[in-house]
Formats: sequence, structure tokens, C-alpha cells
Amino acid sequence: MANSSSGESLISRAVRVLGALSDQKTKGKNVRETARLAGLPVSTTHRILSELEVEGLVSRDPAGGGWRHGTRLWEMVRKGAPLEGLREASVPAMEDLVASFEVHVSLGVLDRNEVLYIERFAPHELTKNISAVAGRLAVHATSAGLALMASASVSEQALLLSRNLEKFTASTSTNPNELRRHLAQIRRDGFCVSAGTVIQESTGISVPIFGGAGNAIAALSVIVPIEEENVERYVPHLKFASKAIQRHLGIEPNRGVEFARRTTSAPAYP
Repeated sequence: MANSSSGESLISRAVRVLGALSDQKTKGKNVRETARLAGLPVSTTHRILSELEVEGLVSRDPAGGGWRHGTRLWEMVRKGAPLEGLREASVPAMEDLVASFEVHVSLGVLDRNEVLYIERFAPHELTKNISAVAGRLAVHATSAGLALMASASVSEQALLLSRNLEKFTASTSTNPNELRRHLAQIRRDGFCVSAGTVIQESTGISVPIFGGAGNAIAALSVIVPIEEENVERYVPHLKFASKAIQRHLGIEPNRGVEFARRTTSAPAYP
């Protein structure tokens, strides 16, 4: 694959161009705007866009003349996405939670030091919720992220806690010792509550969804207005929904119990 004068491959540059077009709320971006977001020369960006257009991976917006993701890119992602099966297995349980409580519900997976959200239901606008499908939020500031990180390896947790963590609100914990204690509590309790840690107005309550090896493969969350986090009301239903999702995936529901027993008896962090 041909490299640029800086040594960057064509694939790397194409990924940057596609990333610059990821905001589909607009009518499309012109070449200059795309080049600015991708950090590439206009001529290079135009050439890459033209090549991607031939393959159907991008297209020009007939209304505004700008560029946006093409239908073939969507088709390829949907057919080959490894998370699609997880999302499909989770939707019925998520819909049940929405119908029962009229709360915002989201499904997220751990991707390095961020939570990547793969599904979200928002039945009303009474709750402020900044999560979005294909959007990302910081692990340490979200109930979903902490619920997932609680079952991550010691090395993964240590890597997260060694970073300079951003404080989004006054309630965001960035102290490594405090976060270690919180992760240990989540492993014992099987759920996480984060009140006002991303935005001051909302609280996230999350439980892990366990995979076949007993590790958390996703987190199921409800988002409610702050000070309306009725743990006794929501957590049992979240745990029931999590087990239902595991059954849909062909995973024994007691996997999470086995994992909790192993980790709670593990040596404490120094």
C-alpha cells in the first residue's frame, strides 16, 4: 500500500477521511471541511474521496453537494459487524425495560479507555442523556465503563488508573485509590451507580453482561434524573435483563456469579 511522504499509508489516510465524515447529522461536508477534520491536504482528501466514491464507500449529497458515508459502507459494516449479534440479542430486554419504567436504556462495550455505545433507547426528553449510538464516553466517568472495567484484568485496570483522567463534573472520581475501591465494590455488588459524573443532571445505573469465559462483554444501563436513582427498583430488573441477554447469546446465566466468586476472593490491590 503506497505511503505518503510522511510515511502514512493510504489505508490510514482513508480511515481519517471516513472518520471526518462520521457525523451524519449534517448534509455532508465539502472537501475543505473534510480535509481540515482529517488533517490532510485538500488535494489528497479530494483524491481519496474520489477513490472511495468509486467503491461506494462515500457519496455526494445531492442536496448540498457535500460528501458523506455511502450505502455500501453501511452494508459492509452491518453484515460483518461482530457486535451486531450482541445488539440484536439485547434489544428485546432493553425494550422491556423501557416499557416497564419509561427510562433511557443503553448498551455499551469496552473499547480501550472508552465505552462504545451500540444501542440506545430514549422514550422521552425528561432525562438528559448524552450517550449516542456509535458514540463514546470515558470509562472512569460512566456507570457502564466502571461496570465493564470491574471485570477487566488487573493490567487493564492499572493502565486506566495510570492515565491522567479527566474530571467532567465535581462528582467525577479521578483518584486511583478511590476508583480501585469502587471497582472492588462493583465486583461484589454486581452493579454500578454513577451519579452526576458525566453530566450533573443524570445518573447511570449499570450491570455487566457476561460472556462465555465469565468476562464482561457489555454493560446494560438505565439513565435517570439525578436523585431519582432507585437502586432497589432498577437493579433487580437490570440483572434479570442481563441474564436474559446471556441466554439469547447461548451463555449460561450463572457465568457472572462464577466470575464474582473468583474476583472477590482475589488479592486486594496494593
